[in-house]
Amino acid sequence: MSSRHPPHHPGLVIVRWPWRWPGSLLQALLVLAILALSGCSRPSPPVTLGGIAFYSMAWQVKLRELPSGVTATALQAELQTELDAINRALSTYQPDTELMRFNASPVGTPVGVSPILLQALQPALAVSAATDGRYDVTIGPLVNLWGFGAQGRPERVPDAAAIAAARARVGWQHLQLDAAMRELTRQRDLFVDLSSVGEGVAVDRLVAVLERRGVQDYLVGVAGTLRTRGLRPDGQSWQLAVEQPDGSGRVARRLNLPGGGAISTSGSYRNYFEQDGVRYSHTIDPRSGRPVSHHGVSVTVMLAPGKAVATADAWATALNVLGPQDGLVLANRLNLAALFIAREQGRFTHYVSDAAKPLLTSP
Repeated sequence: MSSRHPPHHPGLVIVRWPWRWPGSLLQALLVLAILALSGCSRPSPPVTLGGIAFYSMAWQVKLRELPSGVTATALQAELQTELDAINRALSTYQPDTELMRFNASPVGTPVGVSPILLQALQPALAVSAATDGRYDVTIGPLVNLWGFGAQGRPERVPDAAAIAAARARVGWQHLQLDAAMRELTRQRDLFVDLSSVGEGVAVDRLVAVLERRGVQDYLVGVAGTLRTRGLRPDGQSWQLAVEQPDGSGRVARRLNLPGGGAISTSGSYRNYFEQDGVRYSHTIDPRSGRPVSHHGVSVTVMLAPGKAVATADAWATALNVLGPQDGLVLANRLNLAALFIAREQGRFTHYVSDAAKPLLTSP
């Protein structure tokens, strides 16, 4: 990992590649860089709050101004409390979370779910269905097998028999959600892993806290997932960019989202292991049961205001599984705004969906 700091881009938010919890604190602090506003007259800076979510991920909130009658300290504590509640619901790294209790529940028995878990399940299952399982919310057995879950890296690369056994426990269609009754049922021995939407759920719920307080102008980010609304203190739109996936901090593309929206980046740039000269990405393809092997290194998905950030988070992972060629075809078919960055023949290549072209500019 590079220790270099990104160059200063006035008023720019760098969307960096996410770390799935847990991870080192230093890595988390480098995941999301929200750089200072600047200008000739230097208006009042935004109110900035932040901390660590899920034990490893940097979160940050920027506000044009604090809501009436609320101190920065009180709002910071309220937002951190919300993040801690999300971790208790969704994490697979502690055995007593709501999700882990569900994963241990009897097959065929409906289990009541909290609003937080329901908020994660609905977009994850919708994207699982839309991709016919190429993104699969029950990927947990394969994630654990390859050493990207709570159990850590295996001593050796899994063999074909181990992969087949784990794949037999993967299948989103065997997970039954009754949203009206808020009940979830495992129809087979499945292990649900919601880390692919955890950041998005966190952003959505932080936004809900702010909007209940009457906040209209904000930027909210957890690791590589962001939502913006309104304006900065200088009256300009929040300025965003995607960094080049080489540790340099350089900007790959700037984002033009004057009305705000949801942005999520998924990639294999930082989270991987190497063995016998082969790099194994943390992104697992449910069809093969193995880490992806295409040349794509990141995908950024942009959704319009009003769309759940968790949905952008799920789609970023799904398109990252598919890779730049197949993913671009699907993004165009579904009118998704997506930027794919691939490393091909020693250089970075950008693949841009039709819906994303009006939203991107060169550095």
